[in-house]
Amino acid sequence: MAEEAIEVKGWPQLAQGTAQLASSIEHSADENLAGTAAAVAGQVAGSVPVVSGTLAGSVTASPGPPASVGIGDGVPYAGWIEFGGTRGRPYVGTGRYLFPGVQASEPMVVAAVQAATETEIKGMTWPTPST
Repeated sequence: MAEEAIEVKGWPQLAQGTAQLASSIEHSADENLAGTAAAVAGQVAGSVPVVSGTLAGSVTASPGPPASVGIGDGVPYAGWIEFGGTRGRPYVGTGRYLFPGVQASEPMVVAAVQAATETEIKGMTWPTPST
């Protein structure tokens, strides 16, 4: 009985296309998340108590990658305002403004990554296997 062989074509192109797609999604998601971080930073800055505006002005967004939001750089009392723990201000381990603001942004983060993924998948041109 003769042995039959099956030849599969296109594996190298599939691997190449998959790597290209993953890289494109990552790049597009990073761009989308930079905008999301800026929006969250604005929301956090608007939620902190304002006396001089220094604390609100210390809220920053970094486009990354990875995108991030921070508070209090160069503001010595930022930790006390954010977490408390002294002067009759109860300690809040998760913070009062930054972490809750970032946590509330989860739907925006999911939407940003989903939009990037859908855009890149729809626009993907897969490499063609050789004949």
